[in-house]
Amino acid sequence: MKSGRIILVAPLVVGLLGAGCMMSSTHEQILRDEQAKTTAQLDQTRKKLTKERDEQAELKKNCDTNLSNTQVAKKKIEADLAARSMQIEKLLDEKGALTKERKHLTAEQQKLSREIQELQRMRAAAEKRSAEYKDLLKKLAKMIDAGSLQVKVRNGRMLVQMSSDVLFAPASTRLKPEATEGIQELATTLATFTGRKFQVLGHSDSTPIHSARFPSNWELSSQRATEVVKLMIEAGVPPQMLSAAGSAEFDSLVDNETPENRATNRRVEIIFMPKIDELPGFDEVLNK
Repeated sequence: MKSGRIILVAPLVVGLLGAGCMMSSTHEQILRDEQAKTTAQLDQTRKKLTKERDEQAELKKNCDTNLSNTQVAKKKIEADLAARSMQIEKLLDEKGALTKERKHLTAEQQKLSREIQELQRMRAAAEKRSAEYKDLLKKLAKMIDAGSLQVKVRNGRMLVQMSSDVLFAPASTRLKPEATEGIQELATTLATFTGRKFQVLGHSDSTPIHSARFPSNWELSSQRATEVVKLMIEAGVPPQMLSAAGSAEFDSLVDNETPENRATNRRVEIIFMPKIDELPGFDEVLNK
């Protein structure tokens, strides 16, 4: 009996084992299929990720290149801006220098123009004085030739010089009768120089004088000039054209060591007083 059971059971066990093997094989196949499918999916995902990674790497590379190019361009632009800024500053400096130079040139031109005008004015005044001098020489030629007077230019001023010994007695202020006619003739000539003022200036030698009327040569030389002025006014010279002064012995022509030199220093001068607009630099003084 027992052996019969074993025999019956054995096919069943074999059948079960066979079925189990079949089921195991099918399961394994399913697992293998799923694994293959999963592997395929993973490969596909890996390939996709690899592609995306490569694309991102390429994109990053391009971005890095663009960034590098941008930084290079930025540095170039900054360098260009710095260079342009320096050029602008240089141009501004040059403009300022040119403006300053132009102002300087303008000032120099104005100064030069004023100097030219002043020179022209001085030349015209000199020409006028020269004409007056020649005219005076011509009008007084007779008296000059007679030795009654001299016409000179001294210290930049034109003057008529007469010897005091011809006009006055020693230590006297009374005009000699023979000198009166000469002074009257001279006065008539000087009156023709309209618009001109004259200073009659008396000079003495260094010999001192001490008297009640003339305590010093100042009084003597001044009074002699005054007497000449009075006679000139009587001869027709307007008083506003004349003034009188004395220099005593302090404006000598030569030393007073000899009688001849002292006689030379004793004199009366009639000076053509310069007009203020004839003086050098007059325009510049007015413009200050």
